[in-house]
Amino acid sequence: MRRVILSVGVSVFCLVLCKGQTERRFERTLNVSGPVNLDVVTDAGGIRITRGDPGVVRITGILKAQHGWLSTGGDAEDHIRRLEKNPPIEQNGSTVRVGYVSDKSLLRNISMRLEITAPAETEVRARTDSGGITVDGVKGPVDCKADSGGIEASNIGSDVRVGTDSGGIHVRNVQGGVYARADSGGIDAHDISGAIDVSTDSGGIHLSQSKPAPVRARADSGGATVTLARSGGYDLKLHSDSGRISVPEMTVHGKISQHNVEGALRGGGPRVDIDVDSGNIDID
Repeated sequence: MRRVILSVGVSVFCLVLCKGQTERRFERTLNVSGPVNLDVVTDAGGIRITRGDPGVVRITGILKAQHGWLSTGGDAEDHIRRLEKNPPIEQNGSTVRVGYVSDKSLLRNISMRLEITAPAETEVRARTDSGGITVDGVKGPVDCKADSGGIEASNIGSDVRVGTDSGGIHVRNVQGGVYARADSGGIDAHDISGAIDVSTDSGGIHLSQSKPAPVRARADSGGATVTLARSGGYDLKLHSDSGRISVPEMTVHGKISQHNVEGALRGGGPRVDIDVDSGNIDID
């Protein structure tokens, strides 16, 4: 008898899972001229923006119903059909807004993943409540915020500003400065040609800079590893409450200890200010 009950339970569970896989999509191609201002938002589902052809913005929205145990899914499927028929896309010249739904009830029990290609000359603002954000190959600047999900930004031609409440941050090859904040998650920022200002409550920090510029890093729980540009000097101020500090040969200013180091590297230059509560600091 137990086997029969278990079999029925598994069948019901599989049926619920299958019902939750409803998926539809919308696609639009917009013609633009000049630099593009792209503003994208989704409550759940994630955002991916990559470099595409000049003069064209291509948008794909993947809509999925997220049914609960007791939900029939009828409302969600009806909402998906309505969004598919009338996608949340607005264009005013070279300004494009995607994902702004005036009737928020349409997004209940629905995820909307947005995949967009845009010209290289594109400025990006992206927001998501649940899901990751990826931006690759645009000039920028780039401004992204994810409440629950990671952020990746690479090959950006100007400044990058990113923040997550829960999720890691990965930034690479930026021809400008980086400002990053993570409440819970590590921060990696490599091949950065401008100033770096990063902070995380929980997670490690890994940085590398291609040109000398100021660096500021804070970590409540996690260490910091920093590779500085070889083409110039820096002024270092390093502090770790609990952990060692490793630095190249430098001219020391004042006292040096296991937890505090202050001095000039290669004759001095932009300030490097790093403070961690728990973890090591390694400077290369």
